[in-house]
Amino acid sequence: MQDQTFGRLACCVTLASWVAISCAPAESDSNDDGGGGSTATGSVSSASGSGGAPSVSSASGSGVATSSGTTAAGTGGDNSGGSGGAEPTGSGGAGTGGWPEGAIPMGNAPVPSAGCGKATTLTTREYTISSSGQNRVYYVDMPRNYDMNKPYRLFYTSHWIGSRWQDVEGQDFYFLKPQLEADGEQAIFVAPSSDGATWQEKDHALFDDIMAFMNENVCYDTTRVFATGFSFGGMITYSLSTNHQAEIRAAVGIAPANYNIWLPEKTHEPIAWMHMTGMNDGTCPWVNNEAQKKGAKFIALEKAEDNGCTIPDEIPTSNGAYSCYDFKDCDPEHPTRVCTFGGGHTNIDGNPNWIPIESWKFFKQF
Repeated sequence: MQDQTFGRLACCVTLASWVAISCAPAESDSNDDGGGGSTATGSVSSASGSGGAPSVSSASGSGVATSSGTTAAGTGGDNSGGSGGAEPTGSGGAGTGGWPEGAIPMGNAPVPSAGCGKATTLTTREYTISSSGQNRVYYVDMPRNYDMNKPYRLFYTSHWIGSRWQDVEGQDFYFLKPQLEADGEQAIFVAPSSDGATWQEKDHALFDDIMAFMNENVCYDTTRVFATGFSFGGMITYSLSTNHQAEIRAAVGIAPANYNIWLPEKTHEPIAWMHMTGMNDGTCPWVNNEAQKKGAKFIALEKAEDNGCTIPDEIPTSNGAYSCYDFKDCDPEHPTRVCTFGGGHTNIDGNPNWIPIESWKFFKQF
């Protein structure tokens, strides 16, 4: 996998100018691309959409990120186990079945989507869907020898600034797909494209519309929908995690920021969360503004508080080889983890690249 990983670094120079503005602080009061200032708030209504006539596009993208060259030697391990509660019976549709919101026990039995048990016409290709009055495109990667009776994990993967779904597919969905396959697992991967360079408020409705369509048309486990993304993709992942806790079981933000992205009114419901930040990242830094609580550090603290964790006096960080900190005393269903390392703005670090390894380790515990 390593040759494949580093072979995809060729486009990093071309995309560097896009990536550099995704979270970089600015003096403007606008929340336009790369702008700073106040974060807009407001509530989002859930839209329901249907898939339009699919169109086919060949996948042709390559990776973005740069390698810092640090050695992977992380700390921390799997969060495991968990128990409790009776499991719901029957198909749960697009929700979490009979469990109270946010109380799905670790290791629960799958809750099948409405599409389970029905033949599907979806194959691995690009699709078009109507959302917020526009035709939007997204890519679906289906498991080999898809089984309509097996509720698969579903990963919603968002691209970085100025890129498209092709770039995420070109990285094997942030290199998660090879990690699953190495463990003998398969999943459904969804990769949407933004309308322009950045993710916006309407992309919350896009998530709702795509997931409503997927719920009816493929078999997946409604309690194991996961979200991830790098840079601006990490920022929309964070944004979705603040009010879609009932739909997203766990999320991993890779070099995210909590500003320069539209944020809804936060529900502060718990959600399993992990993110990675290079301590030399000048684009989406660990701390951008301490007084205004801007930066990846404050994402970690917010999630830890929402998840009932004990807040340490200082979050342990590493400016060398990567190290992961698991917050203590969190709700057992909502592990909260942050990994730091002595690198810059990247989703590729070390040999082998530890970021997808740790991402999959986090996701597979559920």
